[in-house]
Amino acid sequence: MKLLSENGAPAESIASSAFPRWSRVFSMVVSIVLHPLFVPLIGAWLIVETHYFQFAGFQRKDFIQFYGSVIANAVVLPAFTVFLLKQLKFISSVQIHKRQDRIIPYIAIMTFYFWTYLVFKKQIMVPEIMKSFLLGNFIASILGFLSNIQMKTSMHALGMGGLLGLLFCFVGDPYLDISIPLMGAFFAAGLVGTCRLILGAHTFREIYMGVAFGVFAQLVAFWIV
Repeated sequence: MKLLSENGAPAESIASSAFPRWSRVFSMVVSIVLHPLFVPLIGAWLIVETHYFQFAGFQRKDFIQFYGSVIANAVVLPAFTVFLLKQLKFISSVQIHKRQDRIIPYIAIMTFYFWTYLVFKKQIMVPEIMKSFLLGNFIASILGFLSNIQMKTSMHALGMGGLLGLLFCFVGDPYLDISIPLMGAFFAAGLVGTCRLILGAHTFREIYMGVAFGVFAQLVAFWIV
C-alpha cells in the first residue's frame, strides 16, 4: 500500500526536504518562469520566429493584436479564473497542489483554449501551424483532465511536452533548422521535470506522463489540421 502525504500526494513525491534550500528556491523560480500558463505565449513566439516568412503580411498592429489575443485568452483569463476560484475557496491554493482542486481549473482552461483556437481558426492570415498548436493545447488539457481521475499528471510537464511536440511538427520541413530550438526544448523539459521532483510536487510517473501527453496532443492536432 502506498503511503500518502497530508495533501494526498504519494509519499515518494514528498522528498523536497532532502535537497538544499538553494535548490528548492531555484526550482520554485524555474516553475514560475516556465509555468504552463505561459506555454501558449512561448509557443506563439516560437512559431513567429521559425515561420517569420508566413507572417510577412503582418504589420506592427497585427502582431500586437496577435500576441494580445494569445495573452488575454490563453494566459490572463485562465490565471484570473484560478485566482477567483481561490478567493471563493473552491480550491485551497493557486498552485493547485491537490488533485481534487484541479477539476474546475482544467474545465476552465479547456474552455479558454478551445475559444482561443476558434478565434484564430477564422483568421486567414494566421498560419496553419499556429492553429494546430492551439488545438494541441486544447487536446492536451483534455488528456490532463481525464488522467487527473487516476493521478496528478504534472501540468508543467504537460506544457513542456506541448512545446516539444510543436517542434517535432517542424522536423519534416526542409526549410527549417530546428536543432537548436529542439535541444533547448529538451533541456527546458528536463529542467522543469527535475525542479518539480525537487519540490516534491510530482512522482516520476506523473512527470513522464505529462510530457508524453503534451507531445501526443500536438502531433494529433498537427495531423488533424
